[in-house]
Amino acid sequence: MFKNQGAENSGWASKDNLKKFALQIPGLDAQKFNTCLDSGKYASLVQNQLAFGTSLKVPETPAFIIEKSDGSNLDYLPGAYPFPAFQALIDKKLTGS
Repeated sequence: MFKNQGAENSGWASKDNLKKFALQIPGLDAQKFNTCLDSGKYASLVQNQLAFGTSLKVPETPAFIIEKSDGSNLDYLPGAYPFPAFQALIDKKLTGS
């Protein structure tokens, strides 16, 4: 997605473009992807996440919020990070540190 990303609010993430990007993913069932996208099955979930990010005043993407399963002990990671950064933070949450 980021390889094909256009300017903010340019419309690059249109349904048609998402379907084209999906065709470039090896092993992805494009028909299932298109059916899911067209159905809007996850639209409310996406809207809820957008509202959540807005309520936290998340200023950029990518951005990651990692919290314990009960919703406590929130950590915010702005920007892109390699896997070990996530692993360390998740391990810390799992051990209760």
